[in-house]
Formats: sequence, structure tokens, C-alpha cells
Amino acid sequence: MRRAIIATVRNEEARLPEFLASLERQTARPDVVVVTDGGSTDHTADLLRDFAAKTSLPFRWAVVSGNRSRGRNEAVRMANADVIAVTDVSVLEPTWFERIVAPIERGDADIVAGWFELFVHSPRERVIGLLTQWSRDQVRPATFLASSRSFAFTHSVWARAGGYPEAFAGNEDTIFDLAVERLRPRKGFVPDAVVRWRPADSARMVYRQHRKYAVGDGQAAIFLFRGTRYAALFAMYGIVVLLLIAGMFWWPLWILLFGGASLYVGFRVRKVARAGLWSFVPYAILVVIAWDLSRMVGYTAGWIDRLVKGSAHFRF
Repeated sequence: MRRAIIATVRNEEARLPEFLASLERQTARPDVVVVTDGGSTDHTADLLRDFAAKTSLPFRWAVVSGNRSRGRNEAVRMANADVIAVTDVSVLEPTWFERIVAPIERGDADIVAGWFELFVHSPRERVIGLLTQWSRDQVRPATFLASSRSFAFTHSVWARAGGYPEAFAGNEDTIFDLAVERLRPRKGFVPDAVVRWRPADSARMVYRQHRKYAVGDGQAAIFLFRGTRYAALFAMYGIVVLLLIAGMFWWPLWILLFGGASLYVGFRVRKVARAGLWSFVPYAILVVIAWDLSRMVGYTAGWIDRLVKGSAHFRF
């Protein structure tokens, strides 16, 4: 059984060395490692070229212009492997590859979701990570949609699902997962297959990043999908607007609005408070607002794009 690690990169010269070093520390050796570069304008290509020349790993890389879906699909084709482990420019724990492919090698699973933990250098990055990442106790393995930050699957599953959807630029993980779910594969969840990742480093970057994801969700029209919670988000902010307007005619409604908003914000920033980052709670509230707005704005933009181009363009 031929096993591969694949990743896509673009303008990652700052983080690439630690990722490449973590590849070399893996306790299990892949048959091939493939990295595709989506057209970097920094020194990413130079770093990949230098690494290919000196590493003992069976390492291949190529420039593949386009979005991450195209890069991942080309990497899968270049790998020509039976089992593919997917990641991005994160720091892989030494046992990551060994653990994430094990259920597939044993014949127990067709796809395996691994885990990811924060790799931060500042309190603000930690706040953003706490707000935007699932906790393990929130995960239900039967319904958890894997992130391509830490994911493994068979080549057969990838092919039958049609590969990563190249029409979607920002939320390819979710769309690929949903296409795979239709195949009813045997699923595995290995929380000990860990990668460490850097979250966005500012509220502005949170907005940009999650708006991009939401555009793809809007293009896919997954408004009512339980994992995205768009329906609840739009409904909640719709109620906020109604209460603001109605409060002009009967002011006690503003008290109701304030109480509801306080409960919502308290729930959203609870992880930050539990981590003892009390002085960063105001910043956490800003991040929550930026995240919510990014999702509503992005989804609306994606949905309009779907109307303009037609649903057939975004079929998956």
C-alpha cells in the first residue's frame, strides 16, 4: 500500500521551514511527499527547491497555479498513492502521519480525521484561536467534518467524490467533505494525530479569512446545513435589527436586546475567560463581531454569485 503526504502552499516563506522540518521528524516514512505551490511571489519556491535537493525524503514539488483545490488535486495525482494524508503549512507532531493512516492501513476506515491544536506566539493569537477552533469535547466523530489541515483518505474515495471542488476557492474542505459523506465511507477519528497551526493574527485577518470561506458556502447554498449555522446566525441578527427598531416605539425592548446580547457574547467568549485572559475579553468581543459579520457578508456575496453564474457552475 503506497502512502503519501500532500500539502499546498502559497507565500509561506516565514512558516515553511518549520513545516518541512516536521516532515523529516515523522516516525513513519511516507512513500512520497508532494507539495504544490500556488504561485508564490516570495521565496517559497526557493525554499522548496533547496529542501528537495537536501532531504532524504522522497520529495516532489511543483508550481500549480490556481486555488487550493486545484493544487491538492494535482498533488494527489502526482503522488499516485493508495492512501493520502493531507495537511497544510502547519507543524506536524512526529507521530502524525503514522497515526492518521493507521486505521486505513488496518482496513478499519476509508477516511480519517485527525486533530489540530494552536501554535501561537501572542495572547491575541491565542484569543483568536480559542474563538475560532473547535474543542475536542465539542466533536462528535460520527458527524465531524475533517479539516484538510489533518485528514487522510483512500485514493478511491477521492476519485469517487470527484476530487476537491475546483469551482470553490475558499471552502473546499467543507464541500469535499460533503461530497465524500454521500459515499457513506467508513470513518475514523484519531485525536492523537495532531498538527499545530497558526491562527489569524488580527480581527481584520479573521474577517478576511472567514469571509472567503463564507463566499464558498454561499456559492454552495448550504444555508441550512447543520454544521454551518448560517440560518441561526442570520435569524439572530435579524431579531437584533427588529428589536432595535421596535425599541424606538417601546423602549423596554432595548432592555431585552441588551440582556440577550450579553448572554450571547458571554457564551461566545467563555473559552477566553476560562483561559484566564480577562484583559482580552473586549478584544475577543471585537473578534466575535468581525467573525459574525464576515460570515453574513461572505455568504450573501457567494449566494449572489451563485444566482449570477447558475447553480450548475457550483454543483458538487
